Amino acid sequence: MKKSVFILFILLFYNPSYSQNVEEKSVFLEQIVEEIAENSEEEIDFTELYEGLEFYYRNPINLNNCNKEDLQNLHILNSFQIEKLFSHIQKNGKLISYLELQSISTYNINTIKQLLPFIRISEPINAHNIFGNIEQYVLLRDERTLQNQKGYLEDEEGEKHYLGSNNKSLFRYRLSNKYLQAGITAEKDKGETFFGDHQKYGYDFYSAHLRIRNIGKIETAIIGDYNVKFGQGISIFGGIGFGKSSEVIGIQKTGNIIRPHTSSDENRFFRGTSIKLNLTKNWDLISFYSYNSVDANITDTTEAENLVYTSLQNSGMHRTENELLDKDAIKEQHFGLHSNYKIGKLNWGLSYINNHTFGDIDRNLRTYNQFDLNTNSNDIIASDYQYLYRNFNFFGEYGRSKNGGTAQLHGVLIGLDKTLSAAFMYRDYDRDFQNNYANSFAESETQNEKGFYSAIEFKPNLKWKIRTYVDFYKYPWLRYYTNTNSYGKDYFIQTDYKINRNTNLYFRYKKESKEENFNLEDINSPIIGLKTKQVYRFNAAFKEGENWSFKNRVEISKVDLPEGTENGFMMYQDVKFKPMFSKLSFSLRYTYFNTESYDSRIYAYENDVLYGYSIPSFYGKGKKIYVLLKYNIIKNTDLWIKLSETIYDDRDIIKSGWEEIEGNKLTELKIQLRYKF
Repeated sequence: MKKSVFILFILLFYNPSYSQNVEEKSVFLEQIVEEIAENSEEEIDFTELYEGLEFYYRNPINLNNCNKEDLQNLHILNSFQIEKLFSHIQKNGKLISYLELQSISTYNINTIKQLLPFIRISEPINAHNIFGNIEQYVLLRDERTLQNQKGYLEDEEGEKHYLGSNNKSLFRYRLSNKYLQAGITAEKDKGETFFGDHQKYGYDFYSAHLRIRNIGKIETAIIGDYNVKFGQGISIFGGIGFGKSSEVIGIQKTGNIIRPHTSSDENRFFRGTSIKLNLTKNWDLISFYSYNSVDANITDTTEAENLVYTSLQNSGMHRTENELLDKDAIKEQHFGLHSNYKIGKLNWGLSYINNHTFGDIDRNLRTYNQFDLNTNSNDIIASDYQYLYRNFNFFGEYGRSKNGGTAQLHGVLIGLDKTLSAAFMYRDYDRDFQNNYANSFAESETQNEKGFYSAIEFKPNLKWKIRTYVDFYKYPWLRYYTNTNSYGKDYFIQTDYKINRNTNLYFRYKKESKEENFNLEDINSPIIGLKTKQVYRFNAAFKEGENWSFKNRVEISKVDLPEGTENGFMMYQDVKFKPMFSKLSFSLRYTYFNTESYDSRIYAYENDVLYGYSIPSFYGKGKKIYVLLKYNIIKNTDLWIKLSETIYDDRDIIKSGWEEIEGNKLTELKIQLRYKF
């Protein structure tokens, strides 16, 4: 009864338009993305995630008339919860009230609260106006290091190693409503030229897309740059794909999706056309074709009929003459199909993908990587499934590459009740499974790995949440710097306690153990030992009134190596000021760190400009302070400024190679301007 009254209170006082007046939309979305980024601890571009949430905030999902892809893109519900929602509607008819959500297994109050800003249970009057409610924005960003770096200094002959300036520049344009989305992204990295002889078209990288959705049988169609996600990632999975994290139950990937490529990643995307069709109520079909130029390490081609390359590149850096020679050096062609058919509670998918590179690969294969792909053509056939039986959600995928290597993954999510959930997964990836576009659940990659993962999440009440996982895995074949088969194991536990609506605490313990080579100076007879890293974290976050919020964190790392033990320590204090109706808001952080080496490094997510992300690693001894300002210049025009400085106490030279800085200070400036219309 108390829960029903609580949810009713939320619904009475929650209204999307009212919420935008009380709490600025961007602040609300930034909080959600920050929470996901904190949990993932992966250095990935969260642009796709933020833009997706922003889209559904403006265009809430009608739960009575939606598809899996929409709900999956929120990253709030897992596949088990989505299937439970659809089963509830099929059994009981369309939702009449949000209160019905609390009757669905695994839907607790916190889940419903997270969903409310992004959902509705009826269509607005203008729902079928394809060209109505269009929103657009233009964004400009510039970032640079204020100290002089070696690569930008003139030598004795007046030459510089890097051809361009030391600033990174970004331009982004977006147009979107419920049915249309179009965008252009352009980027120049640090050290790259802007116009001039080496870059006649201004920016070094351009990306564009046009997407239509939910028109007739077309669920999604894209022309331009896009990412593809099939099954559980054994066949293909581009864009954001989370692995092990504090969201211990969220191990099932959200596949069977095509999405526009909205980040500034210069190589890991497809360029061409893609479409997803709802052929019947129970049958979906995805088809895509891509033809694109990618960077590659080119070798001597004077006598070769085709270009010969040793490997493809993903850095996207074109700062020197040699790097420019490798830019867009190789053409790639990709074609794929995915068919998904629903039979009762079973979803069954079948995938086929063909990859072809127009060049001759000549890799320097060694014993450990002799099974890697070493041809310019590959085919992948895979089958994925999901089956819902009562409170059990079974899922998995099996794939085979052209050479006969196989990979498989099978898991189950169990909703024991609204307070207790469990997850189990088994994976087995052959050493000779070859697929450069696979991105399934793994400790390392979708090759040469076997493992078993198990997790439990317990929410006894609104105040407590306990999450834990154990992952045992082994590598049947050699790896880079591991001259024998090896194994590893991960343990994780986190306890969250909500003192009141303004104060949250959590404690985290994580232990990772993995066999590796040591005494690397003796290549012929290295010692195989167990490297163990333990991390202890205490995090406290609390709000003071409506405007101020604070966060404290203390983290300790301990690394056990055959030659001894290393320790690391980090602590930071966050202060945020975000008043409801003020033009100005800011966040401030002071960080102190002291680790013995890179092995004991500690990662920490940082607040950043809108659509930006920063998850630096701290090692050595020093402190860092940053301030992030946001100012609403005029209506629909916002300015962000982030200034950070890291001071090292244990060195007089920072970084190495052409990035080297003389001195112990690293100062970085980032400025961003966005205009909405």
